Amino acid sequence: MPLVTVRSPDKKVRTFLNSCSHRGSRVVRYPAGNMKHMTCFFHLWEYDLYGNCIYQTRDEGYEAHGPTKEQAGLREVRTDTFCGLVFMNFDGNAVPLREYIGETAEAFESIFGENDFEIIHYNQTHMKGNWKAWFLTNCDFYHEWGHQVNRSTNLTSPDYHDRPWRMNPTGGHGYTGRKLDNEPFVVQYKNYKGWKNRDGLVLKGLHPGELVLTDLFPNTSVFVRTTCVRINHATPYGPDHTVMEERGLGIKGESEEDRRQRAKEFTQVWGPFSRNAAEDVAFVEESHRCQEFGANKYDVLSRVEPLGDNLQRPQSDAYVRLFYEKWSELMGRPANNPKNLMTAAE
Repeated sequence: MPLVTVRSPDKKVRTFLNSCSHRGSRVVRYPAGNMKHMTCFFHLWEYDLYGNCIYQTRDEGYEAHGPTKEQAGLREVRTDTFCGLVFMNFDGNAVPLREYIGETAEAFESIFGENDFEIIHYNQTHMKGNWKAWFLTNCDFYHEWGHQVNRSTNLTSPDYHDRPWRMNPTGGHGYTGRKLDNEPFVVQYKNYKGWKNRDGLVLKGLHPGELVLTDLFPNTSVFVRTTCVRINHATPYGPDHTVMEERGLGIKGESEEDRRQRAKEFTQVWGPFSRNAAEDVAFVEESHRCQEFGANKYDVLSRVEPLGDNLQRPQSDAYVRLFYEKWSELMGRPANNPKNLMTAAE
């Protein structure tokens, strides 16, 4: 669906279908920029940044049958912002964004509030696999055993298993960060050959080495690794074609030296040339290869690792199960039987 997002003169962020009300051509054909109004190149109809049609070429031709300019505005898509991030929703009846995110925001809201971020990295990765399989690599800490970097740095931390999954059953979100005693989980970066612990350039609100992860249902993850932030978003182009987008955040206005170091630490773990991203793509594509030809019809999601009352340790499958419970609810049928084949057979 072609969309265009703008900041209107009243400073509010708005999103519109990027389709001219006249003959359906894309109005804005550039990925980013500045403009006072939007002009369709086909017949030169113009729209202001509130989506109103403000000019129709030779508009006298519409006096008899319309539409008038007032009837020909761009269709607006519900848009809201949170922590500087822009969210769009085609469901006009959905609950407000902050209510939807709920207490899950606690994991990163203060960090985003205390730091003035800007994008320092962006890349797209196309993979042969289902978008849910990619998103669930961010929900499944059990798969960290498959990452060489994480085996060396995360799993060697003595308190790795002492931080719980905290889940929002209503929204389907989950996050993990602080331990039960509210002490941070600290990654041992020095355990990977050639790396050092992250004691400098620490983001405000974090401790040296601290790691925080937030998963927002259904397809967005926010990782915070001491010095930098990764926003990961999965978009389905088809049932077996997923586009994963990574955005890295650094501090606005920092020195060139600090920026180089921060970007280096981002790309050590994330980005197209990191080990983690390549390994995650391989996990998704190899699993899809078997599922595509019927060799493996079901995933095993039965891990249970209790931590105190009603909490689960990070390598439990509890959040993965919550994801599929929420997905089943939205589909109106079980995620493990999406076509209701057993029901039909009965």
